[in-house]
Amino acid sequence: MGKKDIEAALGRGVDILNEFLPLKSWLFFPILYSACVWAVRRVFDFRARILAWQVWLDPDIVRTKPDEFVLNFFCGDEALGREYADEIARRDIRVLRTAFPALYPIFGLEDAFLKALFRPEIESADYRAIVIEFASRTAKARDDIRPAAGDPEFWKALELIGMEAASLGLHLLKDAEVQNIIVALVKKPAGAAPAMPPDA
Repeated sequence: MGKKDIEAALGRGVDILNEFLPLKSWLFFPILYSACVWAVRRVFDFRARILAWQVWLDPDIVRTKPDEFVLNFFCGDEALGREYADEIARRDIRVLRTAFPALYPIFGLEDAFLKALFRPEIESADYRAIVIEFASRTAKARDDIRPAAGDPEFWKALELIGMEAASLGLHLLKDAEVQNIIVALVKKPAGAAPAMPPDA
């Protein structure tokens, strides 16, 4: 396995996504990264996995969690615990419940698509921005991916991309290295739309 081989495989992935999502390059990173994550985990039902993130957008899933679960979630994550220390100390469940539907899928369920979609905010530890942007950015992603998601060839292509990357030993690279390779590849095409999610 060579890093150049993986870069080439991921580059082919970007080219393929460009056929299905013209001018939607901001979606390339989360889709390609998600496919690679699940390929390395040997979970090859890409269609179900990549669209699974939409399940977490259903407020009923998080609305039914008891207050203690919500509080424990924030207390159990060091970074979120620091960010929401005042709310935790006051046991301000109203504020924590407002943030929970956006933060739980990313940090609790570790959804690869959503983690990639909010990579800039996660890297800058701007967790409150995730909460603010969550509804609009995920709605835009859902709308932008819908045409490609209806094409069975899109899912076959993603499966091939993921399997090729996994067979080349993608798992031997650090998670951050894989993300940086994909971001660099996505930013390469001239005249494309923004490589990372636009501000809502």
